[in-house]
Amino acid sequence: MRRKFLLLLIISSCLALCGCWDRKELSEIQLVSGMAVDLGENAKYKVTVEGLNAIELNSQTASGNAPSTVESIEGDSLAEITHQFNQYLAQSLIYSHMKLLVISEEAAKLGVIDFLDYVERNRELRDDFKILIAKGKAEDVLKITYPFKKASSLKISPQVDNLLGDWGGDPGVRINDFISDLTLEGKAPVLAAVKVQGDPEKGGTMENIRKVVPDAIVEIESLGVFKEGKLKGFMELEDTRSYLWITNQLKKTALSINCEGGQYGAVRIGQSNTHVDVKWKNGKPDINVRIKSEGFLEGTQCYKTVDSVKTYKKYEKLTNKTAAQEIKNTIQKAQKEFGSDIFGFGEIFRRQHNSQFMKVKDNWNNHFAEAKVDVSYDITIRRSGIRTESFLTRVKRED
Repeated sequence: MRRKFLLLLIISSCLALCGCWDRKELSEIQLVSGMAVDLGENAKYKVTVEGLNAIELNSQTASGNAPSTVESIEGDSLAEITHQFNQYLAQSLIYSHMKLLVISEEAAKLGVIDFLDYVERNRELRDDFKILIAKGKAEDVLKITYPFKKASSLKISPQVDNLLGDWGGDPGVRINDFISDLTLEGKAPVLAAVKVQGDPEKGGTMENIRKVVPDAIVEIESLGVFKEGKLKGFMELEDTRSYLWITNQLKKTALSINCEGGQYGAVRIGQSNTHVDVKWKNGKPDINVRIKSEGFLEGTQCYKTVDSVKTYKKYEKLTNKTAAQEIKNTIQKAQKEFGSDIFGFGEIFRRQHNSQFMKVKDNWNNHFAEAKVDVSYDITIRRSGIRTESFLTRVKRED
């Protein structure tokens, strides 16, 4: 009986001691939604965080004050800097809901491996935040107010998701993807690049929210290309779509095709499947990219009545030619301008012909730059929207 009593006492004590010993009240914390990393003037890094003002994000409690607080500190490591922000802020910063990590172009060109170790190692940070390259100061990206979501990082996060899902302008890279691409022997990472359009100082005011045409806005502008852990340059935004096509990640897009006499048609592509073969032929890689898609005619200026198989075939042929050329141009740009295999052809070669890849892995990017590339594209257009005959045909007849 005495043993049972002692056991019950110990269990009760443990339960009492295991309470919310590390709890923090909501009034004592501030959620960090975004972090920016620039090169410091007096130290290695300048880290900027955007802490949310929750009251201003609720339409029922908002009083017109700033939706977030943005502060910066310089230091030699992110680990130390992130614990110093109470120099300025009264509440404890919580990083578990961070949506955005912005790295300046200058910092990325020097290499991003060292401070990303902290980001990956930190157990408080989740692995689903977006990583972007800023053309200009990374801290400016976090300061731009906007009517939707108000806080900059809360606006950019769905902006990136929607562009990826609707057109394909973001590579969809998260922290685990980036680190994986850095460590693979046959693939180099990429990141979407953003730029502040307009005046950053005016864009950081509450007046920017109230204007029909904002003084500043953050634009997803291009694609950052890395090689050996460092940013080497940028491709056009359209190249991001080709990157997603090649890596079999494209969800949806709209493609303009030149059909006749300077007129254009638009095809909405909703489903794609990519297969890549890499072989070693005549002393260099031979890369074959085959893509199959389905879509529908979304609009046309070509005055064609789309009611016959022959017309569908013509649109399919034009779409195949346009898409294949666009994709091939992107690959050639990566070969000639950067010599960086961002598409993972080397990794595919490793999986398909491991023994051959092992012989050339140490010099793969140079071999990639000399590789022969063939791209074939095959689309099936299923329908023409809700019309078979455009009103433009009738207008032309009246003329």
